[in-house]
Amino acid sequence: MDNLEEDFKNLKDEICGLKLNRIFKETDNTYELFSYNDETSHQKVRIYLHSETDEYRIEIGFGLNKFCLTELFTDNLDTFKAVLYNNLEKIIKSVSDFSGSQNFFLREKGLINWQYGCNLPPVLEGFELFISPNNILEITNGSFVIIDYCDFNINSDLVIYYNIFRDDFGGEVRINGTPTVIYDFDADNLNELEGKLQLNLNKRLSDIRLSIENSINKHDT
Repeated sequence: MDNLEEDFKNLKDEICGLKLNRIFKETDNTYELFSYNDETSHQKVRIYLHSETDEYRIEIGFGLNKFCLTELFTDNLDTFKAVLYNNLEKIIKSVSDFSGSQNFFLREKGLINWQYGCNLPPVLEGFELFISPNNILEITNGSFVIIDYCDFNINSDLVIYYNIFRDDFGGEVRINGTPTVIYDFDADNLNELEGKLQLNLNKRLSDIRLSIENSINKHDT
């Protein structure tokens, strides 16, 4: 590990607006190598060595959404360096530029130019519409984030997913970073999802904020 910083000495200081942060130290069960970050757009690409599996990994962070590019896992440093230097810029750009407009499954489902989804309020209950059907985020295992209402100040959000393999919609909330699957938004089609959003979205966001406030009050007492 002592030579890893030397192995990655030729990194660019900035890629697609994300600035390089050299770390190279052990944290919990990982050895953090470096990351590229942009606090304004809440984008982060984290590069690390997972100590338990001895695998080099790339983790994408977009808002509070985090996922690893599992197809790039490797325990071979030379392979990882080659993959990284050849693909890092493309990986960073693909996350920020993805709109879903060329995806067959999203088009077939009606998500592209979905009128209701494209006209969601920019702010609800103090939560910012960080991801919408206008800027869908592809993550892993056939899942796409189509809606994400986020409050970065309390590290919490509400996410609506579409999975192309199951051909259905579902939801998740993160309260102070802890994810919990919810079933208020389970749906098979957009008409069904619209009804559930109208019925449950405001209440769920309000519940997240109330949960945070109760946790703070409990801690203060």
